[in-house]
Amino acid sequence: MTWLSMAWVRDDASYVAERMLRALLRRRYGPEIGEAGTVRLCPRCASTEHGRPLVGGRPGPGRPAVSIARTAGATVVALTGCGSVGVDVEATALFGAAEVADVLLHPAERAATSRETAAAWVRKEALLKASGWGLAVEPSAIRLDDSTGSPVVVEWPVSVPRPDWVMDVTLAADLTAAVAGSGPVHPHDVTTQEAGPGGSLG
Repeated sequence: MTWLSMAWVRDDASYVAERMLRALLRRRYGPEIGEAGTVRLCPRCASTEHGRPLVGGRPGPGRPAVSIARTAGATVVALTGCGSVGVDVEATALFGAAEVADVLLHPAERAATSRETAAAWVRKEALLKASGWGLAVEPSAIRLDDSTGSPVVVEWPVSVPRPDWVMDVTLAADLTAAVAGSGPVHPHDVTTQEAGPGGSLG
């Protein structure tokens, strides 16, 4: 059985992401791993100073995948035991400037509103986080199509590992979010919880 657990909170303090991830880890794996916290590892250069977050103290293929995203006033975390994961969240109102679309959109893509532009941004950043490359890849090199109601990848850089899926995440009216990853995750496998003050999960 596949699964993806997410949590979010109206707080962008650095400690709330760790607090939410540890709570999700305890629920899934028990108290011991829940105290491990996260470390960083770049899949391209092996640096521990940057790169995707990993669960500390649990090496090897059984290590769950995690992702963290922040925008002004909000934090989202994602945890899965299947493949890789990337999550992103943004304040929708920040995407009204035409300059953003110029660096974000593939030549075949269009975004008529700030919400459409924000959706394109969070989908592409979630995909790039899941790939391990992040914004080292130009978002405009990726082409998405959501004409069926769900986003799918149409064009992807051949030199970059390609995640298997991307989906939108509903959090709040003023926020736009998406999650992406590899492995057989489907919408019915996803749970999302809003945390309490300081990132506490009851």
